[in-house]
Amino acid sequence: MSNEEIRQLAQWLSEAGLGGVELQRPGVQLVLKRHLESVAAHESIDPPTHANQVSIRTRGLGQLLLSHPDQPQVLIAEDNHVDKGQIVALLQVGDLLLPVRSPQAGHISQVLLQHGATVGYGEAIMQLEVAS
Repeated sequence: MSNEEIRQLAQWLSEAGLGGVELQRPGVQLVLKRHLESVAAHESIDPPTHANQVSIRTRGLGQLLLSHPDQPQVLIAEDNHVDKGQIVALLQVGDLLLPVRSPQAGHISQVLLQHGATVGYGEAIMQLEVAS
């Protein structure tokens, strides 16, 4: 991980009002913490869910990409069918692209965020209507 990527993470951390973040991958462990009097809870607006709907959430923080930087077409769109484990978006952290995968098979009922949005850990990005 480069110094520029760490600086970008620190900036996102500050902009989101978060107190810290921890990232791990083979050979790298990065812990960033901010000293704050109080840390505001990150407000994520989740749409009301029905019994057969689940949120697809990020597993890190970064910039949400709904298409690969080298390809113009979106990875998935509303009303598309997805399989369990299928890549539905990418999370960009510096030069690193991390896949966001569907936890179950079903249909994308709603895309909650736009391409390029800055997201936090566990933020809902899509609603999935699971297959019965």
